[in-house]
Amino acid sequence: MEFYEVVRRRRSVRAYRPDPVEEEKLERVLEAARLAPSAANRQPWHFLVVRDAAPRARLPEAHSQEWFAPPPAVTRACARPPPAGR
Repeated sequence: MEFYEVVRRRRSVRAYRPDPVEEEKLERVLEAARLAPSAANRQPWHFLVVRDAAPRARLPEAHSQEWFAPPPAVTRACARPPPAGR
């Protein structure tokens, strides 16, 4: 699929099926993120994947939108600042 086709077809998901996310699909998304370019290839990030129900159930506390409901898996990208002196 061409890039502009992807952009044209994009949509905002506001409801999630309760089905577990397939491991292969999650790994593919994380691999694409890992391959993203970064300055000097430092890759100053790490990714968290939360599948446990208890932490996901608390997500609406941090998200004020009424339509938001926790999906079956949540990924978060976290920045890792460079060490001092660099």
